[in-house]
Amino acid sequence: MDSEQRKRITSNITFLKERLGYMDPILDRLVEKNVLTMEQRERIEKVQPPTPHKKFNEFIQFLLASPDPGTFPSFIASLEDERYFNIVERLQKDVPGRKSVSRDTYVRPQTSVSRPNTAVVTQKQTSESAVSAVPERVVRSKTSVYRQPAYHLVDDETDTTTSESPLPQSPSPVNRQRTSNNHDPHYGGAKIADRVTVAVGHMFAEFSGKLTNDLLDGFERRRHEERIDMEIRIEKKIDHVIEKRVDEKLAVFKQEWEQEKANYLEGNQMALNSLQDSIERLQSYQDEYILLKQKYEQLQSTHSQMREKENERWQKLSTLNKDNNTLKNEGEVLRGQIIELRDRVQELESDNRVLKDNEIQDQCKINQLVADKEDLLSELERTEREKMDLKMRVDSLSREIEKLLNNQQERASQEDKAYQDALRKQNDRLDELYKVVQALSDRDRQTRNLFIGGSSMSKAIRSAARPPK
Repeated sequence: MDSEQRKRITSNITFLKERLGYMDPILDRLVEKNVLTMEQRERIEKVQPPTPHKKFNEFIQFLLASPDPGTFPSFIASLEDERYFNIVERLQKDVPGRKSVSRDTYVRPQTSVSRPNTAVVTQKQTSESAVSAVPERVVRSKTSVYRQPAYHLVDDETDTTTSESPLPQSPSPVNRQRTSNNHDPHYGGAKIADRVTVAVGHMFAEFSGKLTNDLLDGFERRRHEERIDMEIRIEKKIDHVIEKRVDEKLAVFKQEWEQEKANYLEGNQMALNSLQDSIERLQSYQDEYILLKQKYEQLQSTHSQMREKENERWQKLSTLNKDNNTLKNEGEVLRGQIIELRDRVQELESDNRVLKDNEIQDQCKINQLVADKEDLLSELERTEREKMDLKMRVDSLSREIEKLLNNQQERASQEDKAYQDALRKQNDRLDELYKVVQALSDRDRQTRNLFIGGSSMSKAIRSAARPPK
């Protein structure tokens, strides 16, 4: 559907809404012609609220949105099938080349003129029939643009011939009804009077009939001439109006053409100027194009050189990437070794801390041992003194023992019980002295093993506490 067809529908939207209250037959025909789909038909039926105006609005939206060029003719055909001729006439009233059916193209029936019995009644009926017997017809111009109603006869041949009505028959004496006055004495005179009256009436009827016929013929002739003159005047007037409007149209068209021609000339001049400017710009563009082409060739050579350098750089970069990958792998190995060494360092640091703690403990022990050594040295001096004293006592006792032994040997020959007891006591005392001397000798031996850095026992303890490497 093109824009003109959409405009015809939208300009008559109120007219369509007032007359298309029940649209189901039209929708069915449009669905049969594939203008609307069943889904659109169902959507039109399911609008809320389901009023005719809502359905009409939904239908118009689908109809105007249809891209099919045969939508409007199908819609017109559906309207004609459903006998909506007034809507079709309204939608296609300005379509060129369409034969429109007018309501005024019919001919009214011509009434026959009856002659009355008297002249007065005949004249009245003639004047009335002269007014009422004029048919109405529409005269159309050849251009089918200007239309003017006119009144003329239907046909020249039928107009000139008038319908002759039969003359009114007066009652003849033969046909008169016989009355019951046959035996009336005045019957003969009355009969003569009646005959005279009938004869006079017949004469007047013939005269009035001829007069009426003459009057009717004159009226018909005058009416025919007036109608022809009116048609000629109307046609001349229509032709004059048409010529005047055509002249006005031609004048307006000439003025518009002059204006349009001036606009065309001005536009052509502007186009020539713009073309000249375009040619100059094109020449400048051509020069610029040559320069740009030279620059492009230079840039292309530069680009090729840069591409070669870029290729070399990429080769170097690929080599460096390989080296970097190798170094990266080596770095990963070294990183693992560093992690292992770091763990080893942490272990050594922990061992060092343990050794430092042990050294501190050993230093404390050394200090304690030094203090013990000083105590032992002082005690050793004291024991040395005691030893010297004991030694002196032992010497003195040994001398005494020698003396006693000598005395015993002298008295060995004597078996004295008291002597044996005294000898046994001396031996016991000598054993005790020997034990004391032996104990002092052992203590002296241990004291000789002491030194400033500690004893051999402390060295063994330190070597056992040191962690293995």
